[in-house]
Amino acid sequence: KFFDDFMLKIFVNIFFVMSLLCSNLVHSQNVNPSVNDPVELERIETEREQIFATLIDDPTNMDNLFQYANLSILIGDLEAAVGVFEQMLIYDDSLPRIRLELGVLYYRLGAFTTAKVYLESVKRYNPPEEVLNNVDDFLNAITEAEEPFKFSHVVSTSVTNSSNGNSGLSADIINIAGYPFLVSPETKQQPDLSAGLSYVMSVSHDLNHPRGDSARYILSLSDTRQKRFDKFNLRTMVLSASRQFNLTPDTENPTSFLYAITSPSIVTSFDAFKVYLAGEGLLTSKKVSATLGGVLNEKSSFGFEVFTDQRDFLGNDTKSGDMKGLMFTNNRFFDRYELNGSLKYGFERFNAGIDSENYNQRLLQFSVNKPMYASILQLVGVDEEWRQDWSVSASLSHRKKNHDSGTEIFGLREDRVYSLQLSASKQLQECWVTNFNYRYNKATSTVDLFNIKNKQIGVDYTYICFNN
Repeated sequence: KFFDDFMLKIFVNIFFVMSLLCSNLVHSQNVNPSVNDPVELERIETEREQIFATLIDDPTNMDNLFQYANLSILIGDLEAAVGVFEQMLIYDDSLPRIRLELGVLYYRLGAFTTAKVYLESVKRYNPPEEVLNNVDDFLNAITEAEEPFKFSHVVSTSVTNSSNGNSGLSADIINIAGYPFLVSPETKQQPDLSAGLSYVMSVSHDLNHPRGDSARYILSLSDTRQKRFDKFNLRTMVLSASRQFNLTPDTENPTSFLYAITSPSIVTSFDAFKVYLAGEGLLTSKKVSATLGGVLNEKSSFGFEVFTDQRDFLGNDTKSGDMKGLMFTNNRFFDRYELNGSLKYGFERFNAGIDSENYNQRLLQFSVNKPMYASILQLVGVDEEWRQDWSVSASLSHRKKNHDSGTEIFGLREDRVYSLQLSASKQLQECWVTNFNYRYNKATSTVDLFNIKNKQIGVDYTYICFNN
């Protein structure tokens, strides 16, 4: 028996050395590294190789094995760490901490069944209470992750001050059919205050597909009421259903689609909404779209959408019709400035009941998002408690709409709409998020009646903890 045990240990050591050699030669990154600094990442790689060299001569050194596994975790090579930890259990089966580490690693790799086996086994060794709490947290997380349906609910309130609450005109004289007309005071732009309440329920559906396909369903309700101009009270109801088709597995042959796109997917969706103005139905929409998306490189992704949208203006068939279009989106991270940028270009064609309501519309939009430096707020005297964890964003867009023909009263119409939006958001507590925003819209048209501009300043409070 002594000879058998001795030979078994020799065989195990030889097998482990061979597995270490293969792991070191075929290094795979299963997740993103925990370290972002390239210099520090290179230092960790060097240290890992040095420890690997010592393990060739002494493969049973538990301290070196543990250090090698931890360095592998830092650089994102979780599978190498799993192999080392499992080998440590062969040498010593009574290592509850290693069992916990294996349970966590398998959880991160998505192997929930194996993760549960290791996590449950930790409890047999009477670990400290804090370790048991960690085990229970991960077991609960696995139970939640294995649920095919995940629900989230968001409730938000808003208060907005608008410089043009009645969508009035800013000019004193407008031209209609070639004749000048004075603008009455009640139709000029006037400020107003509005308050809103909205609710969004989102359902994520894990389809348990080999490629990780998923579905999502959304219900959104909102109600906005004006203080003075109640005829502009607005209510909306939105229903949305989408299905994501992943074209290739995330970890296998990532550039197999068009030899350039990583993690490509196609998302098909159906969206329907209805708008009520002052309690009366105004507009319904039924939109079907398909979007091809993917990652171009570690700093850039793209999306290409085509859609058709049936719009019905209730009580006005001349404005109702069918819209078809496409949208191209490019998202990019600029590490030099530590900001995320997005560029969108879209084209839409609307065919309505009469030629004067038919139009082509083009959209160009650029937006950025960046964490706010605390020193900026410090300069204006904001307390330290309120200077942390802010995120700022800005969006600039331009729309150009060309109608096919004019009318007897108005000539051929061309509209240009310029929009600027600035916002700053912060998570106040675990469940509350606040957002301050500023919007400026200016519409210029060859028809004076559609020259309108508006400024809005608002604040939103959102509760995000109705999740189950």
